Amino acid sequence: MRGFLLLALFGVLAGCAAAPGPSLRDARAPLSSQVGVELAQIAGEWRVRLAPRGSTLGPGDKMRLGGLRAIGPGRFAVGRGPWAGRELWVLWMDSGARTVLVATREGDRVLVLDRGGEGGADRLAAAREVMAWQGFDLGATDWN
Repeated sequence: MRGFLLLALFGVLAGCAAAPGPSLRDARAPLSSQVGVELAQIAGEWRVRLAPRGSTLGPGDKMRLGGLRAIGPGRFAVGRGPWAGRELWVLWMDSGARTVLVATREGDRVLVLDRGGEGGADRLAAAREVMAWQGFDLGATDWN
């Protein structure tokens, strides 16, 4: 009976994690995370600059990255928020930690986030270039 209860509890907890949706990237393209990104650089409040069409978040929306735990170079387990239960990969961050390109390993979620929410055309162009190189469909995103 105890084994059944533990198995049932595990099933309920596993159901709480956000299930991956359809991928927005070509799985044949390389996917890499940026080395040297620290938890303090990624945690906190950001503004969405680029998001896939149909996403619950869009350009200009605020997103707070919290409940993160480092699990590898540029990779974080998300403990709460819209990506809870998933891995957040930092695909690119500018040297001033003002703009960041994040995605799930499965490629079903991708966002370009910015601390200020406007400006930085050079940083946005760089994020777009990295997205394309890592196989994301730029036609599936709304650009602010």
